[in-house]
Amino acid sequence: MKKIPFVFILFTIAIFLSSCFSRTETLKPKVSGNAGEVLLVMPERNWISEPGSTFREILTADKSGLPQPEPLFSLIHVIPDQFAKIFNSHRNIILVSIDPENEKNKIIVQQDLWSTPQIVINIKAGSDEACKELLKRNSDYLIERINRAEQERVLMNYRKFMEAGIVQSLNMNHHINLVIPKGYRLDVDSTNFVWLASETPTSSQGILIYFYPYTDENTFTPEYLVEKRDMFLKKYVPGPSPNTWMATEDLLPPVFKEFELDGKYYSELRGLWKLQNGFMGGPFISLSTVDELRNRVVTVEGFVYAPGEKKRELLRQVESILFTLKIDEPKD
Repeated sequence: MKKIPFVFILFTIAIFLSSCFSRTETLKPKVSGNAGEVLLVMPERNWISEPGSTFREILTADKSGLPQPEPLFSLIHVIPDQFAKIFNSHRNIILVSIDPENEKNKIIVQQDLWSTPQIVINIKAGSDEACKELLKRNSDYLIERINRAEQERVLMNYRKFMEAGIVQSLNMNHHINLVIPKGYRLDVDSTNFVWLASETPTSSQGILIYFYPYTDENTFTPEYLVEKRDMFLKKYVPGPSPNTWMATEDLLPPVFKEFELDGKYYSELRGLWKLQNGFMGGPFISLSTVDELRNRVVTVEGFVYAPGEKKRELLRQVESILFTLKIDEPKD
């Protein structure tokens, strides 16, 4: 029998051990907890004083654009002594240390510390007042990081099972890319309007995509965006009865916001839709940007209809899809 060189054996063992260690590092348990939950770990004395009330003020504020009050996140408080293995796999964890020995007030964000995909936010402050000020200054940042983590979890599942036919159609016919998960169907596909729908016995979710010429910067005002929205919806989204259609609820005007993502300008509308001449309604969110190559405005929006049901996570699901929007760029 031909002998295997001793060096080769050592090399093989080294690779095997390396593989075992790398697998050990990646084989962390899946996160626990429901979507939108945040586990706050802090002593009882801080929970019942200003730091705790500041956390509640920030993280359980009403989420904008919903027809009934729902908090941004569902906050769960435990004291440090209760924080054990049963809790450290939670999806969103905030660990709070308020101690005079903390020389600097800071926020440290860690990913996948005990489970995956997990976000762990460490907040260190020297006093209750310092913690309160730190939270106030960084409230938008905290909300954005947790919301982004929740969106990424949604998309992680969506990317595993996509409606390949719809994805390909959007790319070939309209020069855009979106993550469209299984369960969506193509209801309308015209030159300048697309309607995708997903329905369950208790809810409906929709993705609307529309295009129109870009004229000038005044395009991106809330008034003009709502005007365009209502024009497209009246034409393409009829209601269940004659002379009914989807429209923007004007009793509570949409919240308008502008931001940049990956160096590209976006405007956002969050508000309520209604059935004109009818009795249906629900929340929506829309994103609009410029396709400079084709000199057009691209709007993608998601809406939810779920009478009698909580809508926060349903809206977050369609919102996650919108933020995957990519417009085809010219290839070199």
